[in-house]
Amino acid sequence: MENKPLKRSIVNLFGVPSLGFQFWVTLEIQFFSVFLSDYALLPVAILGVVMILTGFFDVFWVPLGGIILEKTNLKWGKYHSWMWIGPPIALLFYIFQFAKIGNVTVNAILITIGFAISHLVWNIFYTGHLALNSVLSEDSKERVTMSSNRGMFNALGAILFSLFISQGLSEATRPSQFTWFAFWGGLVMIAGYYFLAYLTRDYAHKGDNVAASEDEKLSVLEMVKQIFVNPPLLGMLIGDVGRYLGRFVIFGMAVYFMRDVMSAPAIIGTFFTGMNLSLFVGALIARTIATKIGDKTTYALSLVIFIIGLLLVYFVPMSPTVFLVVMFITYLGYGMPDAVAIAMYSNTVDYGEWKTGKNARGFIMSLYAFPLKIGILLSRVVIPIVLGIGGYVAGTAPTPQLISALRAGFTLVPAAILVISFICIYFLYRITPESLKQMQAEIAARKQVKA
Repeated sequence: MENKPLKRSIVNLFGVPSLGFQFWVTLEIQFFSVFLSDYALLPVAILGVVMILTGFFDVFWVPLGGIILEKTNLKWGKYHSWMWIGPPIALLFYIFQFAKIGNVTVNAILITIGFAISHLVWNIFYTGHLALNSVLSEDSKERVTMSSNRGMFNALGAILFSLFISQGLSEATRPSQFTWFAFWGGLVMIAGYYFLAYLTRDYAHKGDNVAASEDEKLSVLEMVKQIFVNPPLLGMLIGDVGRYLGRFVIFGMAVYFMRDVMSAPAIIGTFFTGMNLSLFVGALIARTIATKIGDKTTYALSLVIFIIGLLLVYFVPMSPTVFLVVMFITYLGYGMPDAVAIAMYSNTVDYGEWKTGKNARGFIMSLYAFPLKIGILLSRVVIPIVLGIGGYVAGTAPTPQLISALRAGFTLVPAAILVISFICIYFLYRITPESLKQMQAEIAARKQVKA
């Protein structure tokens, strides 16, 4: 059973959980702060405390979830067990995050608790899903294909929310409308994870390490050290922080740019919908490109496309229509790396085991979400700085100083950040398909000797 060839259905449907998960959590991405202020009716001071606390949990839970996953071996398999038991628990507490219960203080506490517990649990089963990319196959092409499919399903989940849910909730008149979606959207999420867990049931115990010897087991300190003795992993983490930061700066500056620089606020909705479609297309074509030129080259080339597109927007005058076309092409430079990144993180798991003799799969795969969280936090610093430099004042006509700052903030700032990402990926991530096979062969030989 352990050596069964991977079914094509698993390779092609590996991303199904990501569709439901992204469909569900986009509620938080788009409406969490709005729910707190306009529906839970939290005063600004309490709202600020809730946002700070939840932001802390959001970052800290990522490595903690990986440590918990790495340290546990439950009944239905190391990773599968969490895919079975985690989603319903996350759903239960996520509902409290979007519910109006009791007075303001009680409601704020329940929202914070709901956020904290739901996010800790979902970081564990979310990582369990990602870790299967490394567990199910050692073939680099299969890993890229599964990673690409996950990217497509992930983008599709966001698109479905934007098309069918977003507008309705933007016009919601009752808090219960958010609570209700948190519930039934969570059922969609659960169905996705249960589908893949059942589909891969024959591989449920493939990643277990219950028989690992004491010298193969990892302490928490050894897990953290994996980051610093694993240059490809370090390159991915820094590179992804830059990629995510570039994305969030662009998205955070987009309304200002189109309204105050281009004087074209009517294209804002088209911009965001089109960017999600570009994400889907990027994931769709990434698999073909990566199997021909390699995942690292695909990632690096995509960043070049991203950078060139942003520079074109800054230096070349454009009509709104041309701007949209250029940005949709440019955003392929974000979508393609997003599609191959899981496979690249999976490869760093093998590199870490080859170099240290210890497998930190659960911990390393949990770090996939860490750059995203750091990118969000840093974008909340960068965007106010840009607005401050431009002298932004809400409700007033844009000044030449503001227009100049917004143009640079939307294009040059993320382009500079992406250059750093390119350098890190190019010089630190040196795993090739050939070197990966060699490392896997050496790891297998060591295990055979110990056996």
